Amino acid sequence: MIVTNIDLPAAELWRLYRGRADCENRIKELKYDFGGDSLNLKNFWATEAALLTVMMAYNLMSLFRQGVMRSNTVS
Repeated sequence: MIVTNIDLPAAELWRLYRGRADCENRIKELKYDFGGDSLNLKNFWATEAALLTVMMAYNLMSLFRQGVMRSNTVS
């Protein structure tokens, strides 16, 4: 069941929201597996550098997973 205030047919609502269906899992993966839960630093530029480093690590692991392991899961 999808609860929304968007006035679209059910099939179009499903297409709209299905692209976001896995984003919570990616956030949890970044938070717990790549140390993304401690990105709030005192300096803005330090926080941005930490976030970019975590994102780069995630992307490299994803490429490794897809290219070498031929798998869709990081764990």
